[in-house]
Amino acid sequence: MNKKIKVALIGNMNNVFFTGMRYLRDLDIDAHLFMYKNEYDHFKPENDTYKIDKYKEFIHTLSVASSGKGLILSNTNTIKEELKGYDIFIGCGIAPALFEKIGYSLDIFVPYADEVELTSYDNFQIKDIFRYFVRRYTVDKQIKGIKNTKKIIASAILQKTKNSIKRLNVEDKLVKTYILSVYREATNIDTKHKELKEDRDLVLFSNIRHHWKDRGEEDKRKNGDKGVNKLIIGYSQFVKNNPNTTSILILFEYGVDVDASKELIKQLEIEEYVKWFPLMPRKEILLLMKEADIVIGSLSDASIGGVGFEALSCGKILMHNLLQTDEEYYNEIGHELPFIMRANSPKDVEHHLKEFIQNREFFAQKSKENQVWFDKYAGIGLAKEYKKVIEDLYREKV
Repeated sequence: MNKKIKVALIGNMNNVFFTGMRYLRDLDIDAHLFMYKNEYDHFKPENDTYKIDKYKEFIHTLSVASSGKGLILSNTNTIKEELKGYDIFIGCGIAPALFEKIGYSLDIFVPYADEVELTSYDNFQIKDIFRYFVRRYTVDKQIKGIKNTKKIIASAILQKTKNSIKRLNVEDKLVKTYILSVYREATNIDTKHKELKEDRDLVLFSNIRHHWKDRGEEDKRKNGDKGVNKLIIGYSQFVKNNPNTTSILILFEYGVDVDASKELIKQLEIEEYVKWFPLMPRKEILLLMKEADIVIGSLSDASIGGVGFEALSCGKILMHNLLQTDEEYYNEIGHELPFIMRANSPKDVEHHLKEFIQNREFFAQKSKENQVWFDKYAGIGLAKEYKKVIEDLYREKV
């Protein structure tokens, strides 16, 4: 294809579209990022790269906030002017509703929420009537916008994602693959935490959100149980049963149950074996993660998820409670899983840690294979799949 396709990526939840923009530019697509004007600070591009100057000219901010109120107050002519000159539009969040409002068809929708964002109505009371009508307007526009979108990219591994796609009657638009969630950036910057590895046999790393106390089914549905308590208990058992092994567990002050986790660690008398870090930009998390031997994701039912892809991008062993069997995963996605230590109990955690220190050469090889897997199926290899979808859609337009 002779023409360089100009692509607008709209929204940046979890920095996934900044990731996509970089990969697509590496593949000779003229990709630009358009952030909503109320993006979370934690997910801004400068928090995801040490080379922000390289990308500044390709990063823009739309005049609309990602919310129902933002959608209603947005100016159609202004949005059209901001997006003028682009060949393909890829959006997340409120993008389908926004495009429905301005009379455009979104080319690709990449939902960031498992149940597909903004496609259901909240329960409401009369006192919330204004909020209800804002929500109603937004959801109506979002559903119409999704139905007019040409392609939807989602792995659809989770049942609630499948249910949303089926409920919206858009199965024919679905491209089953991952979100481009992590960009593997080459950098020579030092972590300044080399001491974590010094004189230690094992460094464990968990940057998952601390959310594990029981607050009822509604909270579990919305926020998910991450099972960090299982990790802490299993690690304490490993420490006590392997006194000749020196280890450290790295945790982050992130989530509603941080204090509960600290109290549990105190009760188990393993405070000296745990190091806490404040929540930090992902570029710093990925640097720090390089010091780890094993990265622990969710120990409750989950897909690979953001932490999992971060671990794989660094070529790490991932401990995780994947909700599918190897066979179910292969039948759904069409390729093999990376190597994962499956764990959903403290006993599993202790078993895997003991196995690791007894079979280091085996796990060193699996770490190398995990990075190869990431590049092929979740990094630049996945970006090539996106490029093909973009090129096919562009050919249909011209």
